[in-house]
Amino acid sequence: MNYLSIGIALLVIVSIIVAYRSGLSLGRTAKQEKEDKEQDAAYLREILSRDRQLHDQQNKNDSLNNLNDRYLSFMLKIPTIVQRLNTTLKYEEITKSVVQIVSDIIPTKKVELYILDITDNLLRKVSSPGEDQKGQVICKIGEGLVGTAAQHRMIKLREHFNKVNTNVMNNQQDDSELWMAVPINFKDRLLGVIGIGKVKNPIGNEIDLMKMIADIAGVALINQAMLGEAKEKANTDSLTGLNNRNYLFHMAQNFVEQAFREGSPISIFLFDIDNFKHYNDTNGHDEGDKLLKELSGLVRGVTRKSSVIVRYGGEEFIVMLPGITKENAFIYAERLRENISIYPFPHREKQPLGRVSISGGVASFPIDGSSIYKVIQLADMALYKAKAGGRNRVIMHESYHFSDADTGIDAPENVDKESADETKMVIENI
Repeated sequence: MNYLSIGIALLVIVSIIVAYRSGLSLGRTAKQEKEDKEQDAAYLREILSRDRQLHDQQNKNDSLNNLNDRYLSFMLKIPTIVQRLNTTLKYEEITKSVVQIVSDIIPTKKVELYILDITDNLLRKVSSPGEDQKGQVICKIGEGLVGTAAQHRMIKLREHFNKVNTNVMNNQQDDSELWMAVPINFKDRLLGVIGIGKVKNPIGNEIDLMKMIADIAGVALINQAMLGEAKEKANTDSLTGLNNRNYLFHMAQNFVEQAFREGSPISIFLFDIDNFKHYNDTNGHDEGDKLLKELSGLVRGVTRKSSVIVRYGGEEFIVMLPGITKENAFIYAERLRENISIYPFPHREKQPLGRVSISGGVASFPIDGSSIYKVIQLADMALYKAKAGGRNRVIMHESYHFSDADTGIDAPENVDKESADETKMVIENI
């Protein structure tokens, strides 16, 4: 019995020891599995973190590549842009090109161009092709995003503008769709403002690009203004402000082409001031110059804008009247002659006729002559007849069935042959 008890006791002890050791083993396995899981989770988090870092770095690389591509594209386009903007003299082509260049380089659906009108110091929006010309958008300096950019001569962003201008919704200037306004400056002179809408996927270089475009646009607009002024001077008589011969012959070509297309006439009224040499000799050349300027202003006042008024030489003038028949041109010429004869010019009482007066001749293309040069010659012949008939009158050229030699009227003694040859050479094909 004692041995049996001892055996049972040993068996129990061994079982306890085995169970204890099994428990220890199972505990160590669970702990290891837990540690392994935690370590696997840490590895996974690290992998995901590195993946996010790689993804972020790839996005940065893509943005930098996009930025470089845009800069490179712009830099490659600069020579073409400069040439495109500075080889045209037409204001409309320059403004259209500026808008197109911005659209090509900046990913935005809205581009607006405002040009400063120095006559009233207002910014006027340049209408896009097909846009309604009525109700032109006008912006005052200092109002809205565009006006503020113009006032400060600095680039303005919508978000910054709205923070400063809390009453922006009450502003009359409707430029709320614009995201950025960029002033066009040349040295200290404001020329206009470029406005753009929200940029799709901005990459941070839009301000730099717009600044470069605005600088190029400023140079182009200044060049256009300077060349336009030079062209105007080349076509303008410096004393009277009227057009000169160069402009007459240039416009004659255009009018002749239009006359052929439309079957319309071109009338020429050629006149000069009666006894102008006497006026100069009696009152002095300064007074003679004043008379020429005052008479030129009077002619402008009774002549439609589509006609061309030219100081042809000395005291001689030409009014070219496109689309006007000879008969109607004669009516116009008579009205002008009458207005001049009754106008209170200084020293008019000293003139041989007791007034300042003109004599002139009227002829038309193509009924009287096959070229403008021929029509001017015929108008000059009619002018000579008016002089021979007593001055202060206008004669309309009449076609003859016999030669001018049979009329008994000699050619004008005061014809400037050199000028006539020059005129013929310039418009021999008109």
